[in-house]
Amino acid sequence: MVKVLYVAGSGRSGSTILDNILGQVDGVVSAGEVRFLWERGIVGDRLCGCGEPFSACPRWQAVMAHLGDVDPARMIDLLRRGTRARHLPMLLRLRRRPVLALERLGELPGVLASLYAAIAEETGARVIVDSSKLPPYGELLRHVPGIDVAYVHLIRDPRATAYSWLRAKPLPERDGGQMQRQGAAKSAALWTLWNTAAELLWGRDPARYLRVRYEDLLAAPQPALARMLGLVGEPADGLPFVSPTEVSLRPTHGVAGNPSRFTTGVVALRADTEWRDRMHLRDRTVVAALSWPLLLRHGYVGRPAPLAPDATAAAGPDV
Repeated sequence: MVKVLYVAGSGRSGSTILDNILGQVDGVVSAGEVRFLWERGIVGDRLCGCGEPFSACPRWQAVMAHLGDVDPARMIDLLRRGTRARHLPMLLRLRRRPVLALERLGELPGVLASLYAAIAEETGARVIVDSSKLPPYGELLRHVPGIDVAYVHLIRDPRATAYSWLRAKPLPERDGGQMQRQGAAKSAALWTLWNTAAELLWGRDPARYLRVRYEDLLAAPQPALARMLGLVGEPADGLPFVSPTEVSLRPTHGVAGNPSRFTTGVVALRADTEWRDRMHLRDRTVVAALSWPLLLRHGYVGRPAPLAPDATAAAGPDV
């Protein structure tokens, strides 16, 4: 069985830097957002976390050689058929009638089984960290042959994630390109949907599910990371800390994801709190109105979220 530690939640919640940190541990490999390997890696030929185009990365080319002749357009189509928000009911039916539900996904589960096995074989890793985030894809992995998956549900204040989506950010993979942007209302709606889905899908299985707030992770990173590794039976003595709030990062081979996957060297883990001073009141109000129940449930109402000791300094890498 290939162990997969799946980082679930909403976009702009810190999953990329978390993936990079975990990937520094011996026996653990950072794979990035594997859900987008076909679209952004093979077809788009975007940069791997190592800085090379996907087609020129020796690691990924060795992995893909195990798969033989797979049509990426077919994989993209099958993923779109089965891992969008509207497919959540179908994925839940997998638990009761897996044979009938899996027919819709064709050869996708078998190809994914070969893909994750190839990543494990080429890297020698015991655990693959996949930060694809989308709960439908994470649920699909439960039904892929040969995969033993555990879930880290990373949740961040929705006002912070909405502010991150609103900002213009350069995309190093394309000259003059920018990361995708979306409005406050859409961001809040997706934040509510994905975080609710993650808890409903896996929240009743503490042996396989751990919910961690971004703010708490940065306030006390080492204990939080140790708990995550404990989900997959790995020790935490190889975490790359050089101080209580600094990590030393080597290049990884994460596919897709935030540009922070290219960050290497000593990195300070500091909360990005710019939204508190610069987010427009209108956008704050929209986000709070649309996400109010979960804001309250996860402790984002009535008191400020805890921050890392040096979080009042300039924010660290945008995650």
